Amino acid sequence: MKSSLVRNFLVEIALVSVLYVGAFAITFGLLMPAQRMVLPEFANYASILFLPHGVRVLTAWLFGWRAVLLLAPGGWLTHAYLHGSAAFSIDYFFASLFGIICATSTFWLFARMGMDFHREQAKMISWREIVLAGSFASVINVAGTSYFYGSDIRSSSAYFIGDLGGLLACMVILMLVFRWIRRART
Repeated sequence: MKSSLVRNFLVEIALVSVLYVGAFAITFGLLMPAQRMVLPEFANYASILFLPHGVRVLTAWLFGWRAVLLLAPGGWLTHAYLHGSAAFSIDYFFASLFGIICATSTFWLFARMGMDFHREQAKMISWREIVLAGSFASVINVAGTSYFYGSDIRSSSAYFIGDLGGLLACMVILMLVFRWIRRART
């Protein structure tokens, strides 16, 4: 029993890490180069489709507080890749921590205010509630990372747009996957 719980948890960590790192790779390997050609004035690391935020929000929605542990390996790995040795400074560590905890904290705060949007509480999936929680999670993330990075308001606004765009893109992808699964079953 205990070994199956550990095995399931390790599978969850691996899956979320692969999804997070994959979303990061698509964002910075494909989307950002295309974006720089069309919108070169956007902040250096601000993508208008930051897919990892979608992974963060959906992981928090599905797993609750466990999402923090599930997101940590992928979050810190991509943060270290993006910032190199600077990622190990105290400011950059806390900036990455905000990214890891922003969505989970938002779902927790909403639940304390009587709006529990977690998967296990829902009678059916409400994409609007997930977008609402993801938007507030982005505000938490942008506030924390902007403070620790020392970003200006323009960069912070770009980060918010990217987080929201990434969440919406991930949700559209997920809806298409669900539709494909339903059609494959019939």
